[in-house]
Amino acid sequence: MTEPGRILSLDYGTKRIGVALSDPLRILARPVGVFANDEMLIDRLREAVVANEVMLILVGMPYSADGGKGRKAQEVDEFILRLAGNVSIPIETWDESLSSVEAQNIIRQSGTKQRKRQERGRIDAVAACVLLQEYLDVHR
Repeated sequence: MTEPGRILSLDYGTKRIGVALSDPLRILARPVGVFANDEMLIDRLREAVVANEVMLILVGMPYSADGGKGRKAQEVDEFILRLAGNVSIPIETWDESLSSVEAQNIIRQSGTKQRKRQERGRIDAVAACVLLQEYLDVHR
């Protein structure tokens, strides 16, 4: 049995952060949107945590093909350290391998028109949702 309470999932990007949220029972994930990765990001994330009564933040970790951490993963680690200094809830990472590819497939299969499918923000939010749903399914 998993602990109740919402999980906020983040698909970290240099320009945008894809955001998804679980239901309070941690069964389903839904894409929320994107936040700009700018000087206000931490404030927006803190507000989202409070407004949605989030109990855990899940951050996608871009492991390299050999399972190690490359430059992008180190950037995510630095982001997590900054975030951890500004929130009082646990932060976990989850392997985000192929989450963007899976997100593109989901968007394509949903019948979304090509122009809409190519919007990076849409892909980022769905990628955050994909990694959160994987996490929820494994921990159910």
